[in-house]
Amino acid sequence: MKDLRNAYRRYALAFATSSAAICIGFAMQTSEAAILVEEEAEAPGSGRTPLRLPQDMNVPVLGGVSTLPIMPKERGHGASLPSRPVLVAVADDKPGGFLPAEEHTPRLGCTVSLQTETTAGALVALTALAPCHGGELALIEHAGLRFHVETPQDGSLQLMVPALSETANFSVSYPNGDGAFASADVESLPFYDRVVLQWQGARGPELHAREFGADYGELGHVWREAPRDLSALAGGTGGFLMRFEAVGMLSAAQAEVYTFPTGLANARGDIAISIETEVTQGNCGQDMALSSMTLHQGNLRAPRELRMQMPDCDAVGEFLLLKNLVEDLTIAQK
Repeated sequence: MKDLRNAYRRYALAFATSSAAICIGFAMQTSEAAILVEEEAEAPGSGRTPLRLPQDMNVPVLGGVSTLPIMPKERGHGASLPSRPVLVAVADDKPGGFLPAEEHTPRLGCTVSLQTETTAGALVALTALAPCHGGELALIEHAGLRFHVETPQDGSLQLMVPALSETANFSVSYPNGDGAFASADVESLPFYDRVVLQWQGARGPELHAREFGADYGELGHVWREAPRDLSALAGGTGGFLMRFEAVGMLSAAQAEVYTFPTGLANARGDIAISIETEVTQGNCGQDMALSSMTLHQGNLRAPRELRMQMPDCDAVGEFLLLKNLVEDLTIAQK
């Protein structure tokens, strides 16, 4: 019985071994046949078309430059832009509801201020603060007197201005319209006589005062090249000249003011006042407008104006004496 069971086991093992061998052999023959068919198809003259994988399905190749799969190419959606421009109709009428234009708002910290202080010689010290107008031209105006001065870069301006009225009103203004006003009481004004010359444009007109018979170039000749200063009023023997100008500004208003202490004079006689102008390359052949004012014993006389055409440039270097624009001052000893 034992021998019979061993015989059955041997038969089962032999059958299993034979079956496995048959399967392995069949698989190997199939693979070899497929390889043979592909080689024959690739061989020249075989007339057979090889079976290729779709191009979209790239298989990584070991040992090549890259084993990463290649992404498929982008394909458009088939849309195309129109070949002709598209015209859009726009209404000519403006739609309602537009917001109004924004109004100018003053910059913070840009307020202009002006202060006055009466000083000796019936002069008024002006202090203008304009922090946002540094380097700009400031226009000073007072009782018909007007002139430009250049503001320092920090916006602070300090200058002395001769008063032309006992209740003196002053203003300072800048190109954009900003400005300020201030007043000062000048009680000593009746003790001083003044002559004002003003014009607009290039340098040219000159105010000359020849005191008590002095000739040109002598000690009593007061003009821009020998203006003196406030100390000349001491003792009542002489006057001084103040000039207000913006150097290099051809369109700026300019002025010269001569002052003599008539109410304190220790001499008597006449002071010859004249206005002369030099013909220069800057004013030759051009129109010039001048005006003058005279202050006597606290009373400001009406201004005199003169408009003239300067000679041609052939006369450069010559001087013109302008008559009937000012009058001499008569001084009575006190």
